[in-house]
Amino acid sequence: MHHKFRLSILTLALGLEPVLARADTNADILREIEALKAKVQQLEAQVKSQQTQIEENQRATAEAGQTADRADVQLSGVKQALETSGFRGLTITGMIAPAYVYNQAQQSGSFVFLNRSNGAAGDSTIYNYDNSYFGSAYISFAKETEEGTKWTLVLAPDRGAGAISNGSSIVHEASVSIPLEGDKTTRLIAGQIPDWEGYESTWGNQMKPITHNLLFDFAELTSYTGVGIDMVRGKWEVKAMLANMNSPRYYYSGNGGRAPAAVVRADYAIPGYDNAGVGFWGMVGKLPNANVSPADGATALYRTGTSSAAMFEVDGFVAKGDWGYYGQIGYGQQTGAAYNGDTAKWWGLSGMMTYNFSPRWLGFARADYLNNKKNGGGLPGGYMNVSSSGQGFNGVNGFGPGYVRDPLTGEWVTGDSNAGANRYALSLGMNYLYNQSTSLKLEYRYDRASRASFLNTSDGSYRKYNNLLAASVVVSF
Repeated sequence: MHHKFRLSILTLALGLEPVLARADTNADILREIEALKAKVQQLEAQVKSQQTQIEENQRATAEAGQTADRADVQLSGVKQALETSGFRGLTITGMIAPAYVYNQAQQSGSFVFLNRSNGAAGDSTIYNYDNSYFGSAYISFAKETEEGTKWTLVLAPDRGAGAISNGSSIVHEASVSIPLEGDKTTRLIAGQIPDWEGYESTWGNQMKPITHNLLFDFAELTSYTGVGIDMVRGKWEVKAMLANMNSPRYYYSGNGGRAPAAVVRADYAIPGYDNAGVGFWGMVGKLPNANVSPADGATALYRTGTSSAAMFEVDGFVAKGDWGYYGQIGYGQQTGAAYNGDTAKWWGLSGMMTYNFSPRWLGFARADYLNNKKNGGGLPGGYMNVSSSGQGFNGVNGFGPGYVRDPLTGEWVTGDSNAGANRYALSLGMNYLYNQSTSLKLEYRYDRASRASFLNTSDGSYRKYNNLLAASVVVSF
């Protein structure tokens, strides 16, 4: 490099010879030569600096390449470790939702969080509208393999489908979904799957109110345990199962039994809206019947502890701009599940409207009606009713024949066993989005029955109405 520049300087000097010849004095020539030497030295210094910078850049590039190679090896090791340990394709989500509930008729005001939904493991349920799925926590594990098989496990201590239908089980959902076609639009589904009915979800981070509507709490099922199919065709999704309803395995007083049911759900996504859809649901088959017990002498008629049932339901929702509209109507009947031992029949509807006052503030209003007058009242599974042993209702939920005051003794006695109470409910509330993962909720609820079926614990009387106030903080990830 230096030799090349010396030759360039010599050439330059030769080119300047005529100029030097015209110089007047030797002093002028010397000054010009010195100036030329200084210029040459400056150029040599610049070239040397550039050469040094090039060499440093080359070293840095080589080191960066080595670092990238090491990072790629490490990343490959991480990927391999994830694959080997089974974490690839795994998604974990969860929620925690402590609540406070004040029930006027029950004279109770309490924080509600992970309290037992059953009196004891395997005992009868004490699920009430003021002791529903709120005050809960869950964690969900979902994994999808490269072949498209999906696996889901949702754990919810003292809440969820397992706690309601399987003693004290913490398993809300345990299911698999296996593709049967290359495009994954047809799947085999199996396991314990939460109920498909209605417009309301189970968990607080997926719904606006704190409490659930009357149909969700009392006229819907809890879970299905069985096998089925899930098909997606355009804007339609159809799911169907042959399964046990509300029970992981049917058995009754050691007799076992065969009591499956067929259940189907069809959903259609309505075009032209921000978010809109309509769903159709139906079930035909056997349901557990809590009214059946050896004391009734009904073991011959309902040997497996189940009885025939048929249920149908339609729901839908429309979200457009700041407004949201939700609706549901359902009908059902079950043999031997009524208060008087006859067929229980019910129908009801629920509607909710929401409005976003701002990106953080949302208000809602929900109205429900559940007709349960037939044969003294009765609901799916008969769990809100009693047998001929004569035990009374718990007086919390407002169903059954209600109570009347005896004109002679002044005591409260059971009303007409052939006429049950119809139920109404109105909920008003607000949601505040504190941040992307946290919501604060407040709800006032007014419940009413056509018969005096709410127990007023302050004096032991019964009345037709009740008031409830609830607040909750919902944190999810």
